[in-house]
Amino acid sequence: MKRNFAFVAAILCLCAIVCGCSKGPKKPADLPKLNPTTVTVTYDDGTPVDGATVAFLASQTGGRTWNLTGVTDASGKLTLMTDGNWAGAPAGDYRVIVTKEISEMEKATEAGGSETLKGITRYVAQKYNNPNTSGLTATVEDGKTNALEFKVGEKLEESVKAL
Repeated sequence: MKRNFAFVAAILCLCAIVCGCSKGPKKPADLPKLNPTTVTVTYDDGTPVDGATVAFLASQTGGRTWNLTGVTDASGKLTLMTDGNWAGAPAGDYRVIVTKEISEMEKATEAGGSETLKGITRYVAQKYNNPNTSGLTATVEDGKTNALEFKVGEKLEESVKAL
């Protein structure tokens, strides 16, 4: 009995090691060449926008659509990631959106209840969260390290009440 337990424990440990040593998701066969792409987001006065989500949307249609996103750090910088796993972006032209919103939640008043949205505070004007109104575009060049910069108007702290 002890021998069987030790055998099963050894197999489980081996499985845990194999699964734990995975190098992350496997790259898709159709993943295009990715070009190093960094982004800096600032307000018009040069203040970095910390915690902004940036997304690149392909201007052309056809083929597979890749998610190109990142979140800025305290210096307003990010490394653009393709599908959240691979640094860089395929060469091409993109429309860009930038958003920074923080939700304020209200705790449940009864046991088992859910939190409810109390309000949202916007730190970047809403127009930058829409590819048709942001006015932000980017070209990622093949074979180059792309360093892109975007300005998103004046610093904002706009509270929006929940419906």
